[in-house]
Amino acid sequence: MHIALCIRDYTKIRNILEDELPDDEIVEYSPSEVSSAATNADVLIPIVAPVTAKDLKGSKVKLIQQFGAGLDSVDIPAASDAKIFVSNVPSLGTGNAESVAELAIAFMISLARHLPLATSRFKEGKFGAPIGQSLWQSSVAILGYGSIGQEINRRLQSFGMDVTAISKHGPDGPRKRDETVPVQKHLPIEYFQDGIKNADFVVVTAPGGPENNGLVDSNFISKMKKGSYLINVARGSVVEYQALLAGLVSQQLAGAGLDVFWHEPFDPSDPIMNYNVIATPHIGGATDRSLRGIGGSVAANIKLVKMGTTPLNCANLDEVTGVG
Repeated sequence: MHIALCIRDYTKIRNILEDELPDDEIVEYSPSEVSSAATNADVLIPIVAPVTAKDLKGSKVKLIQQFGAGLDSVDIPAASDAKIFVSNVPSLGTGNAESVAELAIAFMISLARHLPLATSRFKEGKFGAPIGQSLWQSSVAILGYGSIGQEINRRLQSFGMDVTAISKHGPDGPRKRDETVPVQKHLPIEYFQDGIKNADFVVVTAPGGPENNGLVDSNFISKMKKGSYLINVARGSVVEYQALLAGLVSQQLAGAGLDVFWHEPFDPSDPIMNYNVIATPHIGGATDRSLRGIGGSVAANIKLVKMGTTPLNCANLDEVTGVG
């Protein structure tokens, strides 16, 4: 099978897939070459490349398989019309949710302890400052309580923090949660103000997509505790750019940790970087264990399609098979 990997020079992912699928042809395309990839490929792996109805017109693609959980860049209705399966890899258990949770906490520690400034002070020979903020007895609101949110909460329990989870499903929703890990409050999204007004940190883990675009807007930020920190490890579109910039300029926010952006790559000279922002280049899930775990699941799904079997974790199974 011809497998189109819609990213170039990411040798770690390519090597993993070649190890898992030695009999298949894995070809790298740039995100701007999705249409060409769809013409040639049996399987599209978009990574972060948009896959549109135009790209899929006349294609022979059998499966659009995301290397991870996010499918917000894929036109799923168009894929369904073309009878193309669209599948992802759930975050939990592959190392992805666990790795993103670790990065979110790294942002929290770095911002609270002013690590970039502390490093500069060390180089200047100045000791004993800056004075940081302890995570212990601080409060955090996790916006979105899927796999990543739950893994963040699991780890924060050992820090002695007051954790509030805010989700569209609320405490009684249908989404599966790990009930063995306590949450002080678990609120539906309608009550976000109650969850964020006293939080020292708000960590955004809500999935991308039209329903969550601009979820963190100027109204949301105005309700946050003055001097708090915003951390986004979800999708850039969940946070409004101008709202975040205004929050930093007015010092409503003391700082932000960003692993995802409104477009990528993001300009390091953007005005938002003039403030207390710690930024990483979308590496939340980019760890050795995460890439290997996801790669194994991706390869397993491709093998199922090769055998004429429906893939696992298919977002449009009923539409493609005509069930329901």
